[in-house]
Amino acid sequence: MSEVIYIDVLVAINIFVTYLLLAASSFFSALQAKRWRLLAGSLLGGASALLIFLEPAPWWLFLMIKLLCSALIVWAAFGFGKWKRFARCFAAFFAVNFVFAGIMLALWLSLKPQGMFYQNGAVYFSISLPLLVVFACVCYALLRGAVVLLRRRHPGANACQATIQMHESSITLPALYDSGNQLTDGFTGLPVTVAEFTALACFLPPELHGFFQGSQSLADLPSDHPWRARLRTVPFHALGQSGLLPAFRTDQVIAKTKSTAQPTPNAIVAVTTDALSDGTYAMILQASMLER
Repeated sequence: MSEVIYIDVLVAINIFVTYLLLAASSFFSALQAKRWRLLAGSLLGGASALLIFLEPAPWWLFLMIKLLCSALIVWAAFGFGKWKRFARCFAAFFAVNFVFAGIMLALWLSLKPQGMFYQNGAVYFSISLPLLVVFACVCYALLRGAVVLLRRRHPGANACQATIQMHESSITLPALYDSGNQLTDGFTGLPVTVAEFTALACFLPPELHGFFQGSQSLADLPSDHPWRARLRTVPFHALGQSGLLPAFRTDQVIAKTKSTAQPTPNAIVAVTTDALSDGTYAMILQASMLER
């Protein structure tokens, strides 16, 4: 008996699943991606599902085709950048795919479904869309939960220290190196690191606390203040949140690990009133601060 496959259902299901896989990959690897890029990668994922209609061929040929499709999906979702970063994105996407597929298969087999069809590396389930959405969301939630637990158990994996130098003053804070933090200033292209206000309060001029806490705008500050030309607001987008953060341009920020100290002249520090961790670190470094 031949299997009936509806193209619109096949493509829609794979667009949805690919989006969740890419979102999980972004969270798992701490590599941020813009939503429009995730959507672009998801559309390619939906299109690649049409491989199921091709005639059977040697496994190695379709393996090469699937690798190429995956590379295009990752490129669309995360961009290319450096080889090292692209390889990290690619590996994260494959790892999440394997885990996601295993969880999905276990849930599916436990219900003993009918109408599963596999060919050319593509899978089609004769399943209602609401049930698939529930299964996929459960898989995504389990993946995110596992990553959160791992990060809590190993909080110091990317831990370092960062020294902010401004005029003749400096402050050193415990920091976290985040290879997925690509935040830059839109006007100057300078790297932007994020620090907690509570950790910086003793370093920041008291008359500027209102600006960094969000109760004052730039227009409210004295034009002759020594820091005035260094102040700005920086747009950000991360984990479903977006907005503007008050920031200042430093003389330099020195990122220090056990083996190296990397200075970044004119780095910008964005200040948040939210806690970045449970006290383990008070600053998140921009990726380029240790990749150069």
